[in-house]
Amino acid sequence: MTTTLLPASILPGLLEVSLRSQLDIPALFERLGIDVDIVGRSDRFISLTQLDELLYTAFMESGDPLFGLRVGADNHYGNLDLLGNLMATAQTLEAGLAVLFRYKDLLVPYLDFTLTEEGELARLAVESGSGELRVTGTRIHNDLVVATMVAIGRSLLASEMPLKEVEFLHCRPPESELARYETFFQCPLHFSAPHNAIVFPRSLLKTALPRAFPKYHERLKRSADQVMSGLFRAGGGLAGQVLLRMQDLLGNDDITIDGVAASLAMSPRTLQRRLQEEGTRFAALRDQVKHRYACQALVGSHCDMSVLAQQLGFSDTANFYHAFKRWQGCAPGEYRRRNGGGSL
Repeated sequence: MTTTLLPASILPGLLEVSLRSQLDIPALFERLGIDVDIVGRSDRFISLTQLDELLYTAFMESGDPLFGLRVGADNHYGNLDLLGNLMATAQTLEAGLAVLFRYKDLLVPYLDFTLTEEGELARLAVESGSGELRVTGTRIHNDLVVATMVAIGRSLLASEMPLKEVEFLHCRPPESELARYETFFQCPLHFSAPHNAIVFPRSLLKTALPRAFPKYHERLKRSADQVMSGLFRAGGGLAGQVLLRMQDLLGNDDITIDGVAASLAMSPRTLQRRLQEEGTRFAALRDQVKHRYACQALVGSHCDMSVLAQQLGFSDTANFYHAFKRWQGCAPGEYRRRNGGGSL
């Protein structure tokens, strides 16, 4: 299990979305040996191991197999705090989802989202960025994630969100419980699927959101960027130091393990070993830094693709294109368009 540290400032929103005060949270923290006073503090941390144990224990002790579906179905964009308001004030559902992809670390840094479009359909899938977490393999967590995506979508649109199908990682629940799923989702359900996902009409992406507020949205984005920067710098451990070194090097010099190791007064082999002990790899951290930089640059008023590719250390734009698509799930130009950056 990874020892990656997460700023405790993500906890209020995460606990609100996943538990909705259904359990005695302070008692649960105390029983697991986690200091409840860290909740909401940017200067304190919770390990991914502790977060996994916290959510897994809470879900298992709920005593309700439909706990995830019930809590997820009751969610609203307002429960997502800054992230939710950012999504709600975007121009379209597509722009709102782009906000989710860009700022999801404010709430669920351990999850990755992907939007794919084919023909008349769009598919929003989610998977764990940390595959060894016990909680992400539970039915309750799967139900929570999928139901929350639908509930948030409906609240953003202030109307029904027609679904073509819904996919769950877990196996088919007992027949006695299926009616609750069918009532909420109102579409074909597929269990034991490769991912948790919802499929809906592609045309829905262009739907204007009723709470769109461009000026307020831009202010919220600036606030979110500041918070993200704080999370990024508060990564903790050696990985956090490596991220800072990489961020300083980006655009000025090649990011190599030899150079970063030397700046930290250790050998490349020692650096790799210690990063592995923290549950990460040098290449993964380098991708993280480049991904963040690319996302910020692409939504700027002026962005030259070839210059950006060079700044990120790619030999040509084609290599950057393929890397960005792997990171984000869409092409750089598509990401820029979804975020209002215009054409490249």
